[in-house]
Amino acid sequence: MFWAYLTEFVLAVVLVGWQYAWPTWLQWGGQPPDLAVVLLVTVGLTRGPLDGCWSGLITGLMVGTLGRIPLGGLFVSHMGAGMALGLLGRRIFPNRVLVAMVVTATAVVAMNVVELLFLPPPSLGPWVTGTVGQAILSGLMAAPLFAVLRALFNYLSHPGE
Repeated sequence: MFWAYLTEFVLAVVLVGWQYAWPTWLQWGGQPPDLAVVLLVTVGLTRGPLDGCWSGLITGLMVGTLGRIPLGGLFVSHMGAGMALGLLGRRIFPNRVLVAMVVTATAVVAMNVVELLFLPPPSLGPWVTGTVGQAILSGLMAAPLFAVLRALFNYLSHPGE
């Protein structure tokens, strides 16, 4: 159990760092893929609500720290999404890559709407374009990352879990 939490922490640091180091020429709609949400979806769907909430806390903290974003909306959106995905994980085919892609794109939109309530942008048009681009790119990035992360979490799982 300890190794799974430590692995989630290290993965959150690596993936959020990768997200903020994403090259501008690979961005879609001016936004990089939300790799923190890919990790959050993978943990929530495969590990359950407690691990999803822990992962939401860590990813929210990392995104807020690196992105200089107020933490209130991030904690609400990330921890809420992690818990909700953990509760739904056993019910919506958590081992399907296509499901992970669709859930990731949907989660990016939902989490951006929650963060919009806490920190509204000066103009709504670029926010919509950026959110849609980020959702599509995150959904596409979810396919390879979900397969790798799911295999890693299955390897780290205790046989009794």
